[in-house]
Amino acid sequence: MDIGQKENDSVFTRSFSALVIVLVLKKDRQKRFLSDEMLKQAIEDSIKYLKLEEDIRGYVVEKGWAHSIAHGADLLKEAISHPNFNIKLSSKCLETIKLCLFKDSSKELPFVDEEEERLIFAVEALQEKGVSDSEMENWILKISDELNELLEKEGYSLNFFWKKTNVINFLRGFYFRLLYRNNCLKLRDSIAYILEQWHKQMYN
Repeated sequence: MDIGQKENDSVFTRSFSALVIVLVLKKDRQKRFLSDEMLKQAIEDSIKYLKLEEDIRGYVVEKGWAHSIAHGADLLKEAISHPNFNIKLSSKCLETIKLCLFKDSSKELPFVDEEEERLIFAVEALQEKGVSDSEMENWILKISDELNELLEKEGYSLNFFWKKTNVINFLRGFYFRLLYRNNCLKLRDSIAYILEQWHKQMYN
């Protein structure tokens, strides 16, 4: 389905196919009808799709919603939530979510249609599956480190600013979602510290 292409209408097929699979996996959670092999393939493909999708447009004027990252995040969240999800895949899921924050858009713009909020649902699903706070803290630090590496490489380029917007919005959203649930105090503190450091670096 032309995955890896940008500015191509095939993104609509891929993106909305992901939503169909979301419904299938959700139904299977309620009453099993898929084979273990089919489930294994669907779960692995949910990670693969989000990793390989390069057309990250949200709303496309005169054509409607593509929203591939949001729909891909919905699919990943549903895959993680399924009882057949293998916790050994958690690191691949986290790496894929991190990758999404640094994907290049054809128009060199950050996420503008709340894609980062949808990605957080997948992170929360991983927490519910038992991914530890310390693993989450290490992952958050890797995201910040990657942003720092981009700054060192490109300086205050537009590309850096767009990626920073994605990362900061994601971290803010994650922080407040943890706050609403009133848990993971140490993880919240780590996120708050990273946000504070970036604020000082950019505005002091």
